[in-house]
Amino acid sequence: MILWAIVGLIGLWLFNNFYWKRKGLPPGPTPLPILGNLPEFTKLGFEQCFQKYKNAYGDIHTVWFGESPMVMICDVPTINETFIKDGDTYAWRPVNQVVTHLRTEGKYGLIFNDGHMWKHHRRATLQVFRDFGMGKNIMQERVLDEARYLLQGVDEDLQKSRECRIQTKIDVAVGNIINVLLFGYRFDEGKMEEFSRLKVVLQNHLRAIGRPITRTLNFNPTLMKVCPKYILKEVRDSVSDMKEFFKRQIKQHEAEIDFNTDAEPTDFVEYYLKKKKAVEKEGDFDLYSEEQLFGACIDLWLAGQETTSNTIAWAVIYLMENFYAQEKLQQEFDKVIGSDRLITLDDRPQLNYLNAVVAETQRYCNLVPLNVPHRTIKDVVIHGYTIPANTTIIHHIGTVLKDERYFSEPEKFKPERFLDKNGKFFQPPELMPFGVGKRSCLGEGLARLELFLFIGNMFNQLEITRDPAHPPDMTRIVGGTVQPEPFVCNIKKRY
Repeated sequence: MILWAIVGLIGLWLFNNFYWKRKGLPPGPTPLPILGNLPEFTKLGFEQCFQKYKNAYGDIHTVWFGESPMVMICDVPTINETFIKDGDTYAWRPVNQVVTHLRTEGKYGLIFNDGHMWKHHRRATLQVFRDFGMGKNIMQERVLDEARYLLQGVDEDLQKSRECRIQTKIDVAVGNIINVLLFGYRFDEGKMEEFSRLKVVLQNHLRAIGRPITRTLNFNPTLMKVCPKYILKEVRDSVSDMKEFFKRQIKQHEAEIDFNTDAEPTDFVEYYLKKKKAVEKEGDFDLYSEEQLFGACIDLWLAGQETTSNTIAWAVIYLMENFYAQEKLQQEFDKVIGSDRLITLDDRPQLNYLNAVVAETQRYCNLVPLNVPHRTIKDVVIHGYTIPANTTIIHHIGTVLKDERYFSEPEKFKPERFLDKNGKFFQPPELMPFGVGKRSCLGEGLARLELFLFIGNMFNQLEITRDPAHPPDMTRIVGGTVQPEPFVCNIKKRY
């Protein structure tokens, strides 16, 4: 009797794992009990796995992070029909992101929040950034100032050697822009050690949270409770370091603010703290909180620094390794700019090849291996499959950017793909590096400005080539974003 009961339980368990829990969902790789597709994620890496699954199961399929399914949408028409035309249904975040919420101390911030809290703070943050110059000439001037500092730093290095670690200078320049917006100061020489420590912490954090085991635990609270602590040690340590930095900055800023004046705030934290004090006087203690401010600062810093600086670093690598493209870019500069003056947005309509280089860099570097997950708030039908409410779902941009249907010879770096027959730049709707729909990147405008101005001004004034003794390592470090390995290069001034 006991034997038959055991056999029956095993049968029910197998029936649930291999049939019932997958019933009605789009096809996909068979999940192992408890682990889901973790073994293959670990063996092949996310990028290879997702491409393999898309080729095997089609434009809509299901992968498993432990016991949690994730529906992947991999074609542009379906992405448009769902995430854009029915955006409200897909604008929510999964409820159980336990590892993610370690960082923001709960469901706070701007990336992993949803509902009224997210809508209010996204709208408020966009307005604050506009007040600080987003979309205006003042923001361009801030970026150009950092471009000047970057080029000055390169010039100082060239007085000693042709070899240069331009990657670090890019990191600092981009970091200064977001830090001025958040905290009102830039990292000058006296604060360079502080920046270096923070940069290492953020890089380690993104690498740690991007690992297959971490992402699997993120969607499985029960599994997270029983996993050995050492598995998430790097995540917890980096979170602790980030908390120490950002909370210290916020507290110092709070002590310096004059809350009795009506003067306009000069940075995001000052705006937030003044707003928090104002709404608390009216009895609202929920909408503005220390936890929300902390989460927003981390999200804005990570999104505003890591993604942009890594994209620019990849651009440098690609233009070194595909030197014909650098030559063609500089021929355009010679024709349109013709001097060492700084390139501005006024030059954008004439710099078609520069625009194409930026677009192709974003496509080719494919910076986010797994987009931030969404969830549906109601049952939806996609391609005949009924997806239940609260299912995790993703528009998987990584496979779109490598899809031959949209980009011929996707494994080649070809800026020319974004030029029409008259040599004019165009951006097809299939190029969607900032996401689509209601959860598209909040900082897209700033990122586009930085990519155009930094890449343009660096390569107008500098010829950057590989150091034969230390060629760049093209290995993609896949984490929360795809980071390049540190590299050195040879630089010669063009003027």
